Amino acid sequence: MNKPEFTTVIRGGTIFAFNGHEHALLKNGVVVVQGDRIQHVGKSWNGTCDREIDARSKTVIPGQISTHAHIGAYEGPRCLIDGGLKKFIRTGFLHFMPQRRATGKSFYSGSDHSSALRQGFASLLRHGITTVIDYYEPSNHDETDLMVEIATEMGIRLYWAPAISGGQYWLEDDGKVTLTLDEARGMAGLERTARFFDIHEGANGGLIKGIVTVDEYYASTPGLRKAAKKLADEKHAVFTMHFLEQHREYFEDMVRTGKSPVQLLAEEGVLSANTLLAHCIYIGSNSLINYPLVDDIGILGAHGVSVSHSPSGYARRGAIMESFDRYRAAGINMTLGTDMWPLEMFTEMRMASIGCKVAEKNYLAAPAETVFAASNLAGAKALGRPDLGRLSAGAKADVVIVDTDNLAIGHNPDPLRAFIHFATADMVDTVIIDGRVLVEGKQVLVCDEKQIRAEVAASSERIWASYGDYHPHAARLTDHFPASLPAWEET
Repeated sequence: MNKPEFTTVIRGGTIFAFNGHEHALLKNGVVVVQGDRIQHVGKSWNGTCDREIDARSKTVIPGQISTHAHIGAYEGPRCLIDGGLKKFIRTGFLHFMPQRRATGKSFYSGSDHSSALRQGFASLLRHGITTVIDYYEPSNHDETDLMVEIATEMGIRLYWAPAISGGQYWLEDDGKVTLTLDEARGMAGLERTARFFDIHEGANGGLIKGIVTVDEYYASTPGLRKAAKKLADEKHAVFTMHFLEQHREYFEDMVRTGKSPVQLLAEEGVLSANTLLAHCIYIGSNSLINYPLVDDIGILGAHGVSVSHSPSGYARRGAIMESFDRYRAAGINMTLGTDMWPLEMFTEMRMASIGCKVAEKNYLAAPAETVFAASNLAGAKALGRPDLGRLSAGAKADVVIVDTDNLAIGHNPDPLRAFIHFATADMVDTVIIDGRVLVEGKQVLVCDEKQIRAEVAASSERIWASYGDYHPHAARLTDHFPASLPAWEET
């Protein structure tokens, strides 16, 4: 790790700097990093330095903040693209998350958990994400320690504590998936989260911070949600939860109570500025729900909540948010997450913009500056971290340099618009977190990418081959997820 007095100057290129109010375009300027902080951003700098990085023909941006991720190898969702069982409609995770009731076996039994975590972290780093919120629920203390150990090893800024589940999905022998609510399990998980804060808060020089995560609204109770929000308030932390990611969440609550899930959360008192709702797609006004009897968006905005939008995964399932701009206009702090593989923000920014333009039927909707700010400034606001998500003096030295000197980007009169709509994650050249260079020359420095990919490939093949042991009736993986192309047959 760099010494506190170590000074690096990033010189030249196109810099998306922060002027105290918003991002501003700085051409051929400098960013000066001293220790773990940005010392200076401007047109020039004449001081001495220990290292100079030539950013000419490159673009310099603040480290991106993913407000929702599941760090791992995604062995299940990799099978789900362009497919899935019709009974789960647009929901993807129900294909893999339920535990077989008869055997206790999980789809992920036999996974190389260590390699899966390293691949997830490596993907985030390689693609320019410097801060991430994760939703992982470990099964024991060893897995909790492993998460902290690998996050420390990889050097990322991690917001995490063991996720809290207030229920259990089961795969029954007849192939149906059922849900059992279990508030006692949730309360036990809440105690585990509280212990995590006591033991690990501020670990790895402050890069690891706690967060209170209720895994899912649908699999929790009002009592658990209120207790979790209370803990978050006591710890001055963020309260987050999967919310309205399944269409049935809305219908079942409306039938049962005559109120929308948003109304119920408001009555529970869990909506406030430190509340971050992941997804929040299936509100009453969404055309796939088409039950706009309540102004759900207005209620969320009035409470100042944040929403983590991960558009690419929903677009693959045939759903879009309706719409990013409407949520923002109501006062909701719209952030971006990387919910689906390959854990990169470039696709999410582009899909957030395009999805909103389609939903609004307006090419001016979700402009480049809005979705770019969602990838950094809005995430920092959700976390209560005005020192993140910006290139300005005094901010944390989380900096990403993108090689935009290529035919895909070309020459454009508006660098930010070109960046949002043409740049790709593979163009990330350098990633600095807390002043430490973790990616350089498009290579992750803190792990062996090739070895990790090989280990995950072997683990994935084992999981896919044992699908029949997990699923009733000895179904093969290809029975539920057939290949898009037939196998070649030599004639």
